[in-house]
Amino acid sequence: MDTKDKEWLAEIERRAAVYDALGNGGEGRLSVLDYLGMLVLTAVLTVVFWTWAV
Repeated sequence: MDTKDKEWLAEIERRAAVYDALGNGGEGRLSVLDYLGMLVLTAVLTVVFWTWAV
């Protein structure tokens, strides 16, 4: 097995351990405010670029 393969497998195991340690605490999940903020940002950028292009 190549050393890069071993390193990659070790990294995958490390990431899996991090996710297991987080559990279902909700960390890293988007809230309603996050989605609303993205919606507003998308709408504003669409209007700005539309008016700039026309």
